[in-house]
Amino acid sequence: MTRQMWSWASARRLFRLPAWAGVVAVAFAIGTVVGPMAVSAGPVHGSGRSGPPGVPSLKHVFVIMMENTSYDDLLSPGNPNTAFIQQLAAGDGLATNYFGVTHDSLPNYIAATSGQTWGSNSDDVAQAPLFDHQNLVDQLEAAGVSWKAYMEDLPFPGDLVTETPDGLYVRKHNPFLMYPDVYTNPARAGNVVPLTQLSTDLSTGKVPQFVWITPNICNDMHGGAPSCPFPSSPTDPLQAALYQDGDNFLRTWVGAITHSKAWTGHSAIFITWDEGGFEDQPPFGPTDISPGPDSPILPATPANPATGGGGDLAGGTTYGGGHVPMIVVARGVGHRVDSTFAGHYSLLQTIEQNFGLPLLGNAGDTVQVGNLSSLLK
Repeated sequence: MTRQMWSWASARRLFRLPAWAGVVAVAFAIGTVVGPMAVSAGPVHGSGRSGPPGVPSLKHVFVIMMENTSYDDLLSPGNPNTAFIQQLAAGDGLATNYFGVTHDSLPNYIAATSGQTWGSNSDDVAQAPLFDHQNLVDQLEAAGVSWKAYMEDLPFPGDLVTETPDGLYVRKHNPFLMYPDVYTNPARAGNVVPLTQLSTDLSTGKVPQFVWITPNICNDMHGGAPSCPFPSSPTDPLQAALYQDGDNFLRTWVGAITHSKAWTGHSAIFITWDEGGFEDQPPFGPTDISPGPDSPILPATPANPATGGGGDLAGGTTYGGGHVPMIVVARGVGHRVDSTFAGHYSLLQTIEQNFGLPLLGNAGDTVQVGNLSSLLK
């Protein structure tokens, strides 16, 4: 596998800087990113019902992607601001050895919906044309599986705004409108809707089989908007407020889903965080680069496009996304704990297996990538 990567030092310098689309474009143009082919997981059919043996097929699959908070910070008994999250972890399914794929945010969303990061470690939405690859939407539609993505504070369905004026909605947390074959297709883009639509769909029983939910930048625990600025230190009250925002968001929507007409048969909600936390002081690097399955490796010697040299992975740094919780609320299933080595590729694999879809990219690496099915039965 040949992959254009950046050095660890470069990655740290590039964190949270929004304008380097030119660099990214060059990297994609000169560095061939080759991902694993899709692996068959059984016949694809309209009902989308051929999950792993012994696991009841899920009638509805909900994914809620939160932001930038570590496993220990969220689940520490000493954190009074995540009481509901801790309640879910203690009473429902919990994957204890689950990791983000990498940093920054956007590559994790892309990994969870296409099985690859495609060489990206940037939040720059100018990368969107370069994510012209097969993705979960392609698979769901080919199999006749209904889907919709609900984005909090998205102005209108399919809106390609990078960030709303109040900073609450950001496109980098919306993977579906990063794929050209979704955002250029009005019918597909129309399935990416404001979160307010979910209340209507839940009450009318019109919830699709696959649902993705992205909170706004306050409610996902990320922070950075005028209404929820970044904390200046771990003891800053702003940090507690972000925890509370996320905890309240999950309490509201998990409750709404589990008390709705859609919570029938064997349905499940997968709740996770895209990556671990970041330092509160410059250079604002990640606090944890622990890897998940198939996390990228930053080569010790960066590739040199001029000479074709470098890029040797021996001695490189595995650039993982850090340890985060994966909580699974499954209808009719009580508390389960799974310590299998897992990450966002595991989430994609589990979703694809449930709907009888081929396994995309690293989701098909059944040697390294652990499955979450034990939390569903």
